[in-house]
Amino acid sequence: MLFKKIQTYTRARLREDAFFTILTAIYALFLIGSVVYFSAVGQPRNIVLSIVYLFIIPALLLIEWFFGLRFGAILAALFYFLAAGGILGSAYDLYTIFPVFDDILHGTSGVLFASLGFGLAQKVLSEKNVRHEFAVCLAAGFFFTLAIASIWELFEYSAYALFRIDMQEDTLIHGFSSYFLAGSHNQTVTIDGITKTIIFFQNGEFLVLDGYLDIGLYDTLNDITVCFIGALLWLLVLILDNFFHGPIRRLLLPHLYKNQSSKSQTNSHNLPK
Repeated sequence: MLFKKIQTYTRARLREDAFFTILTAIYALFLIGSVVYFSAVGQPRNIVLSIVYLFIIPALLLIEWFFGLRFGAILAALFYFLAAGGILGSAYDLYTIFPVFDDILHGTSGVLFASLGFGLAQKVLSEKNVRHEFAVCLAAGFFFTLAIASIWELFEYSAYALFRIDMQEDTLIHGFSSYFLAGSHNQTVTIDGITKTIIFFQNGEFLVLDGYLDIGLYDTLNDITVCFIGALLWLLVLILDNFFHGPIRRLLLPHLYKNQSSKSQTNSHNLPK
């Protein structure tokens, strides 16, 4: 019964929104093509990743159906771009070829999850008489995306700590400050101009690096910072858009719609005023 309801919703969703249908088709074709390509070059890990990422489509539709939300045009595009970016960065190695691509994805996630957080807050508040509802939803979206960013970085660290899967990009740095080397928290030792680091192994072999290796701190804090900047820009743009009665929130923010599985009687285009 539940599966049939979701299936009915999916058919109606794809039939009613041509732009959403086109985006979904492009994303699906990209992943199917990736499966074919990685099968031809013999990369089983990337074949599995491409298949797993196909489940993003039903996940998006399930989120919409379960929470009674409809993703706007820009939000849907960001959702699929972020998902496709995971394959492009990891499987196609775009993170190495174009290092700033990781920052683009984290900035995009800041906007995407802020909008989702807005929609969830709007869903909760839709039947309550809350003063300044739009401002409350904006604040909820902003802090929701920061929470998601923190949880993601915890996931990356856990993958390394538990399974030695390196999801945190290493960074070569050429200086640092340290309480540890000073032997006291009342002062720091600052080291600059590091050009070589030599790592010796027990078997007598060694590795020479062109600097000092940071194994994840810079990457973690950079990702959270970029997400924060994305969320902050999202906040400022929507405040200005609301002030000037612009069209951006209609395109970017989720809309509430009347879900047959919900008791809510919210209009399908209801947004806080």
